[in-house]
Amino acid sequence: MRSPIRARLCLSLALLGVLPSAFGAPQTVILYGDDDYAPYSYVENGVFKGMYIDILREAASQMPAYRLVLQPRPWKRGLAALEQGRVFGLFPPGRKTERPYVQPYSAMLYRESVVLFCHDEVMRTPRAHFPQDFAGLRIGVNAGFLLSEKLMAPARQGVLQLEAAKGNEANLKKLALRRIDCYASDRAAARHTARLLQDELARYHFRLHEVLELSSEATYIAYSAHSQPAYKADFIEKMNAALLALRQSGELARIEHTYLR
Repeated sequence: MRSPIRARLCLSLALLGVLPSAFGAPQTVILYGDDDYAPYSYVENGVFKGMYIDILREAASQMPAYRLVLQPRPWKRGLAALEQGRVFGLFPPGRKTERPYVQPYSAMLYRESVVLFCHDEVMRTPRAHFPQDFAGLRIGVNAGFLLSEKLMAPARQGVLQLEAAKGNEANLKKLALRRIDCYASDRAAARHTARLLQDELARYHFRLHEVLELSSEATYIAYSAHSQPAYKADFIEKMNAALLALRQSGELARIEHTYLR
């Protein structure tokens, strides 16, 4: 049974904003998320959705003291708000040393991977070693997409030929038509687009054939060093614990599989 002194102390702390109140409405916490990053976080028909949205909402369901509000923002605008302390947190950046305005990062949300998909005809020739076994092939990439050094180095040496197109849809169609031999892309993004195009791609008897992983990066919630609400430490601790519990229970894997199948 809670003592009268402890109860009065908790009530006083809650009223001062040091702890979320157990006697009133949950504390509202706003996080911004990338609004154009399918299938991770994106807006479709006015609805903010995606894998990270599902993960964070599931985690928040285990945090009754808080009401989590996820708001979509263009990525650069979200980063600016984070740097200026106008938003508490932003998802899903990787760790970057050039962002001293982030303090701290959350527990890991997911590990995004850039992989190489190749046409089945290309893989009729055994290709076990990269890049030497892929010499002379045309590799499709997304215009403006930051490429893995594992891919860029052989391209600079003339071992591979890179061919840029605008986005996953254009590159997957080129791969299906054998206008490129392989395609380097984020795994989940390519699979998501392939599902949307499945009827069209089926006409070419095309299937997405993943060959190898080029690079990977862990993603997080980045909390602003310049946003210091009284509940910050408590929220971060509870969110990290909820994310860990989801991973240990297998719920994170279930959510991830929904988007990667």
